[in-house]
Amino acid sequence: MDILVIGGTGYMGKIMVELLLGRGERVTVFSRGTTRPEWWDRISHISGDRNDPGDFRDKLTGLKFDAVVDTQAYCWEDVRSAVQTFQGNVGRYLLISTSSVYLEGMVDFTRYCPYDESVVDWSTIDYSYPEGVDPYAVGKRHCEKWLVENGEGVPWTIIRIPAVMGPGDPTGRMWWWVQRALDGGPVIVADEMRGAFRTLFSADAAANFVRTLDRPETVSGTYFVSMPEIMTPERWVNLIWTAAGQVPELVYVPREVISRTPGLGQYMAPLTRPASNIHWRVRAERDIGLAATPVEEWVAATVAWYRDHYTGPDSDGYQHRDGEVALARGWQEAFGGLVARF
Repeated sequence: MDILVIGGTGYMGKIMVELLLGRGERVTVFSRGTTRPEWWDRISHISGDRNDPGDFRDKLTGLKFDAVVDTQAYCWEDVRSAVQTFQGNVGRYLLISTSSVYLEGMVDFTRYCPYDESVVDWSTIDYSYPEGVDPYAVGKRHCEKWLVENGEGVPWTIIRIPAVMGPGDPTGRMWWWVQRALDGGPVIVADEMRGAFRTLFSADAAANFVRTLDRPETVSGTYFVSMPEIMTPERWVNLIWTAAGQVPELVYVPREVISRTPGLGQYMAPLTRPASNIHWRVRAERDIGLAATPVEEWVAATVAWYRDHYTGPDSDGYQHRDGEVALARGWQEAFGGLVARF
């Protein structure tokens, strides 16, 4: 197959291109070209700026591809330019979206647990950006809405993914946990943030993107792709601390107490949430044939990568790590005294 990847030089995209090349596919990458992975001499490259619709159309109009994988669409105009550019010249347009589209009241997680892809309805929203909401989530909703309502010119598929974890996670979410595990101290989670969740290994995300391209039954479908295991804060901490060779120690502290602690006013453990956010995988399992690395394996591999290879800055808030540990110890002592009274 001739496959175009829009983006493709970082994190999941880089892994996906490597998988495609390993299958013998012919891969073209559209990017600025500032990042050049180890496979650079094995792909065709079109230098361009996705944020410039005119440049995008000029560089790609008339080119034919069996599939286009779009990892860089963040607003409806991006999707419109892709559909207009590739109309009649592409066998599949795969839009990578996000589980963030379900947030900010779009799904009542206390009522729907688990929930499926159809629980949301974009037909009722417009293309505005309401004040105080996450522009990334809103932009992805707009991308999906425009494609579903106007994408008849290309065979499309939408993949929604949760927070993706693995070596080199550019968001720093995984490193936040791993750095605290490697120092061996306790970790605090707000008492109100005990909800269960699913995440996804970066290599599995890439593999399932590729698998989707092989499945004609996924055309005009929207799918949520995640790992099968369900995480609670306790299970997540146990996995990471054990992989780091440390004794897991999770301390729940009321958010009000955390916010009053010097340096911890904005403290928030990544991935934690007040209500469980669990999605059915039935549709994706049926049509895509999801495959996933056991969570114990990829968490251990990721912890080892950070321990042995990471050279970047400290994780978010780590400059206040002593305060975190002191609060955890103080809360354990105070709570233990309260228990002893009864």
